Amino acid sequence: MRRIPALIVGGLATLAVPLLYAPWLLVPHIRYDDFAFLTRSRTWADTLAHLWVPMNEHLMPLARLDAGLLMWIVTPQSRIPLAAQIHGVLAVIIGMWLLYWFVRRELGHPFYGLLAMIAWGVTTTYYETVTWYSASFFTLGLDVTLVALLAAQEFERSRRRSALVLCAACCALAPAFHSTALLAGAWCALYLALSSGPGDGSPSLLKRSIAMAPLAGTVVFVVIAALTASDQIVSAEHYRGKTLFGAFDFGEGVKNTLRTLADNQVPGIIGVWDRHSTFSWPAVWAIVASAAAFAVVWWRVAPRRLLLILGLTIILSSDLIVYGARADWSYDRSVHNWSRYHLFAHLGIVLFVMGGLVRFEGTWFRLEPNGCLTVRQASALILLIVGLFACHWPRSRGSTVVPPPEQMDVLRRVERIDKTCVAARIDAHTARQALGFLQFPLGFEGDNAWDFLRGSPAPVPTRTEDAARMLRAVDR
Repeated sequence: MRRIPALIVGGLATLAVPLLYAPWLLVPHIRYDDFAFLTRSRTWADTLAHLWVPMNEHLMPLARLDAGLLMWIVTPQSRIPLAAQIHGVLAVIIGMWLLYWFVRRELGHPFYGLLAMIAWGVTTTYYETVTWYSASFFTLGLDVTLVALLAAQEFERSRRRSALVLCAACCALAPAFHSTALLAGAWCALYLALSSGPGDGSPSLLKRSIAMAPLAGTVVFVVIAALTASDQIVSAEHYRGKTLFGAFDFGEGVKNTLRTLADNQVPGIIGVWDRHSTFSWPAVWAIVASAAAFAVVWWRVAPRRLLLILGLTIILSSDLIVYGARADWSYDRSVHNWSRYHLFAHLGIVLFVMGGLVRFEGTWFRLEPNGCLTVRQASALILLIVGLFACHWPRSRGSTVVPPPEQMDVLRRVERIDKTCVAARIDAHTARQALGFLQFPLGFEGDNAWDFLRGSPAPVPTRTEDAARMLRAVDR
């Protein structure tokens, strides 16, 4: 009987992601928050100067470094939008393979890993994190969270202290991309507390203490955030006069968690979503009750419940913290449409389903001990890729933001002026003074497109009047 290597199916799943988001890749653009991230990372000096400056209530030093790296790699301004779009796709692909590795090791066969990576990656449930550069930091935070879980998994298998240290370090680094990953330490601690290492019996006090080690990473991040920018984080401008703690509403978080499960996260599995309307409360209760009934049945049949508990915890805790923190925003008019908030919840759903699937090994399917797939299994996984692609393609195509053509024209204009600055050895500050203001298309009001100018790396003193004369001669 022929056997199919798992990497072939994994490669097809990987290819499905850029194909699914082709409508976005064909019209690359940057928008709104992207402007601030990228213009404040024009050079490494700019990047380091803004490293500890929060974006709203989020302290994101790794996101700042990421933006600096993108701007260093992509020198021509006209290529920045495409690089930003590719960035989101690559972040998802990295997450897919990390999830494959984690689930494969946890459940003992590549088939489970492939199923998990397909179910999590070939989707538009969290399309904002793939298509909006500023939201792609959510995905990078999730990627680091998965590395932390892999390190926790390795510690449980080998008892290597280095793995536990890596886990704690990743729990500190994950929220440095975006604070939606702040719970990484708690999730890893839960995983360690519920796992049993080689030869372990019932959990001891020492084991419980070791399980708390990932939380040390969370504490480190919180302490650094408090020391560097506590006032800006706690009293962020978009809380409209409230503090971070005053704006958080647990009751509203519970209510909107139920609503988003019904409106977005459960139907979103198969690409069903309506940005213009939400379900009535009777429909919400019906959908949530049906999902809960499935969860109860799945719990009862599952031979090992670690992934079920981890998945359920990720779903509820990530939703509650997000929707509690966004209690002052209108759910119907805004929060309902913010698909970036479904990223971690979708991971939790996938882990929950995978945790119960082992029950049917040997009845619904038989796995090869050599780690390969049968032709039937490979075909089923490929059909799943095709089926999910077909379900999610309409949402990808229908959600595309068509940028105004002026954006690329403006970026080409900036690029042309920047080349002149390099040739004439004019620094960026002088050039911006000489050129005045140019509104950036798809930016916030007051975003000056000339902020993308890098200027000469070896400038000479130039009067503003002389710079204006030289640059305006080119800018026609």
